[in-house]
Amino acid sequence: MYPRNRQAAFTLIELLVVIAIIAILAAILFPVLSRARDAAKKTASINNAKQHGLAHLMYAGDADDLFAPGIDENQRVNNVDVTGTWISRIQPYAKNYDIFISPNAANQRRPVLTGTGLTSGGSLYSYGAAMRWRVYAAKEAGAGGANSTWRTAFGDALVDGVFGYIPHATGANYYGAADFCGTGVTPALRSSPSLSSSSIARPSDTATIYDARSYDAGFMCFELSPAPIDATDPASPYAGVNFEGRYTFEGTIAQASVGGTRYRIGIGAVAFADGSVRALKTQQFFRTFDVGGGRLAYQYQYSQQ
Repeated sequence: MYPRNRQAAFTLIELLVVIAIIAILAAILFPVLSRARDAAKKTASINNAKQHGLAHLMYAGDADDLFAPGIDENQRVNNVDVTGTWISRIQPYAKNYDIFISPNAANQRRPVLTGTGLTSGGSLYSYGAAMRWRVYAAKEAGAGGANSTWRTAFGDALVDGVFGYIPHATGANYYGAADFCGTGVTPALRSSPSLSSSSIARPSDTATIYDARSYDAGFMCFELSPAPIDATDPASPYAGVNFEGRYTFEGTIAQASVGGTRYRIGIGAVAFADGSVRALKTQQFFRTFDVGGGRLAYQYQYSQQ
């Protein structure tokens, strides 16, 4: 009889070699794919910010050149926080709420504003508005004394954004009534109009909307997110800055110049007052420049000169 044919089989060594090759290829490809996904999400966030910027300019075009209020107590309805913010003011120009959710934000839920289960969703925790300094400190930037400037790991400089705060006409304030930052502010002292687009000295360098951890960039000291006071307080549960470098993320890194306060370092999308948009690293967003008299201001967060 002829011997039976035997099917060829891998030896143990050959299997181990194949497994090792697959592991090497995976180690090479997975970081590449991860970077590609991150780059795609960053592009999507830049596109969102671009649409925010254009929607704000269209709003200003219909509102005697004024940008939308950052927060208007009178507009909040049905106990849904997003309704009283800049998000709801420009939504008719943006046409949908999807662009208010950053692709890498932790909360991806869309707002529900009608029917049951009303919620702001993740819209409050994706992009922040560059608020007027008075909204936080109850004084103009550079007025002197405590809270006249903002100290961060990147400098001690002037800040004055674009968007204002409107207290409730009857005094029934919600966002501005609390003083969680302990700066002695009241809704009346915080009251500040948004700027007109024509009054901004450097529109191509003045941020309007950017990747952030809350819609108010922490200036109301209302959301569970970093406020300006938290930039130098490592013991705070909200320690850090509100700017959110979600892309090409390097990690939450201790900053020695502010006692080891940990900042999230990466790249975020930033829209500007002229409608342009850029991707800026955390350190870039806090770049300072000399405004004269030995005073520094944060280049992208100061609208006055």
